[in-house]
Amino acid sequence: MRSYRVDLEQMLSARDRRVGIQNRMLSGAAPDQCLVCLTMNIAGEIKRTPISRMLFGRGVRDLYSLGLEIRDDLILDEVTGTEGFWLINANGAHVKHLLEGIEDSFPAARLFDFDVLIPGGAKLSRAVSRRCLICDAPAAECARSRKHSLDVVKAATDRLLREFCADELAQAAYDSLLDELYTTPKPGLVDRMSNGAHTDMDVPLFEKSAASLRQYFRDAVLLGLDDCSMGELRRRGLAAEATMFAATGGVNTHKGMIYSMGLLLAGMGKVLTQGGSCLYHAAELARQDADERLRRSLESPSTNGGNVYRRYGASGAMGEAVSGFPNAVQCARHLRHYREQGCEQAAALAFCDTMAQMEDTNLLHRGGQEGLDYARQAAADISKMPAEFRVPALAALDSKMISRNLSPGGSADMLALAFLLERWRELSAGLILDEGGELS
Repeated sequence: MRSYRVDLEQMLSARDRRVGIQNRMLSGAAPDQCLVCLTMNIAGEIKRTPISRMLFGRGVRDLYSLGLEIRDDLILDEVTGTEGFWLINANGAHVKHLLEGIEDSFPAARLFDFDVLIPGGAKLSRAVSRRCLICDAPAAECARSRKHSLDVVKAATDRLLREFCADELAQAAYDSLLDELYTTPKPGLVDRMSNGAHTDMDVPLFEKSAASLRQYFRDAVLLGLDDCSMGELRRRGLAAEATMFAATGGVNTHKGMIYSMGLLLAGMGKVLTQGGSCLYHAAELARQDADERLRRSLESPSTNGGNVYRRYGASGAMGEAVSGFPNAVQCARHLRHYREQGCEQAAALAFCDTMAQMEDTNLLHRGGQEGLDYARQAAADISKMPAEFRVPALAALDSKMISRNLSPGGSADMLALAFLLERWRELSAGLILDEGGELS
C-alpha cells in the first residue's frame, strides 16, 4: 500500500490551514459554544494510514456518542493527517472534560488529540497532563528533553494502532457470532425460540463458546497484519479449537467459524497493510492448502465435512472460502436490503434466503440429498411469501426441521459472516487504499 511521507514544510502549512479553519468556524460563535478539533498524534513522517484512519473513525463515533448538539462540522483527509472540526452548542469546559474521558478510555485513545477552543480562539488545557507513551512520565517533559528516540516512539505508536485494530475487529467478530445466535427464528438451529435439532446445545453454551474465541479472533487479525501464511493461521486455529472444546465440554459449536471467520479477519488485517479486498486476501489464504486437504478428504475423510465431500462432492466451508465467500456476501446484501426496507427481523429473512440457495453441507450430513432439497425448497417457498408472513412461516418450519433432524448450520455460518462483513463495511469506511482497491 502506498505511503505518503510528509516534510516539515507540509506540516507547517497544515497547521496554518488548521488555524484558518478554526478562526473561520469560531467567527460569530456565541459564548456558550465551543469548537472541537480532532487530530492524531502519529509519530514520524507518515501521518495517514488505513490503521490510523480506522482509529480516527472510532474517535469520531465516540464524539458523536456524547450526544452533544453539533451546529457545524468539517472533516479533512490529507497526507498530513486526518482532521475533524465540530462547532458545538455547549460549554467548552464541560466538553473538554468529556473529551478527556475519551482520550483516556482505551490504550490507543492516547493517540487522539482533542482540542477545545472557545470564542476568541483560546484553547482549553487538560485537567490532568497526558503521560508518555514509553515511560508514563509527563508527556510534555519527555518531548522537551527528547528522552526517547523517534524510532522508539514510532514503534510504540505502531503497536498501539495494531492492537487497536485487532481489538476492534475481534469485538466485531464476537458480536457477529452473538447476532447470529440471537436471530430468531432459525428453523432447526439453536435460537431464542428453541434448541432446534440439537440435544447437546443451547444458547448459554454458544455464548460460552463465542467468548472462548475472542483471543483467537484478535490473533487472526494480528497474523493478517503480519502477512501470515495459511499454515500459520491454521496452527492458531487448531489451538482455538482446543480452547472451544474445553469451554463447551467437547461440543462442536463453532469449528466452522474458527476456519471461516479466522480467514476473513486475517484478510481484514492484510487490507490494513496491503490494501485490496478482505474477501480476496481470505480466498488467497484458503487456496494455499485447499486442494491438498480436499484430496485427503477424498482418500480418507476424517470429519463430517470430509465425508460429505467424498459422497456428494460438496466442498462446504473450504469451497466457500476459496471462492471468496459468495454466499456470505449475498447474505450481507439481503441483510442490508431488508434493513433498508425497515424489516424488524431482517436477519431471519436474510438467513431464510441463504438457506434457499446454499448447498449446506450440514444438511447433507444430517439428511442427505433429500434433506437438503427439503430444507431448500421450504426456505424458497417462504422467501416468495409477502414479507409479513415469512417470519411466522419460518417459526412453523422449526418443528418440521426438528422432526427430520435437519440443522442448516452452514447457512447460519453465512449469516454470522454477513454480520461481520456489515461491521467491516462500517469500520473500514474511508480507509485509504491503492488505486483500484476495493473494500469488501
